[in-house]
Amino acid sequence: MRLMIFAAVALVSACASSGNDEGWTGNNATPFDSAVIACRIETQTTEGAQYEACMASKGWTRPQR
Repeated sequence: MRLMIFAAVALVSACASSGNDEGWTGNNATPFDSAVIACRIETQTTEGAQYEACMASKGWTRPQR
């Protein structure tokens, strides 16, 4: 199952843009769209502390609001 998820992430990231409009910044980070997809799968959400920790583990941080 994990292999299928990672394969799907790889396929989607290959054709997705690397830009983001949510203010996330990354340095030496996983491509943004790949990180978003993986963290959505892992946390089942797109916000909150768990999601932000997941994104941080992939090299992305969101500015404080």
